Amino acid sequence: MSTKLEDLKLKPWLLVELNQLGYDVVEDMQHLPTAELLRIPGMGGQDWRKIAKALGRDPFPGLKKR
Repeated sequence: MSTKLEDLKLKPWLLVELNQLGYDVVEDMQHLPTAELLRIPGMGGQDWRKIAKALGRDPFPGLKKR
């Protein structure tokens, strides 16, 4: 099942930017590394965490749990 970016309740300007880049569903961004996703204008921490959760990625891969 593909998750639409509109369903993640991202910031409107980020949603417009992602649509301009050709991303309509979360699975379209599966091939991009984390660094490239964070370089998208308007992509912030909270939005990145939502997208990472939808992609099944760990948003903080180097962080140790205490």
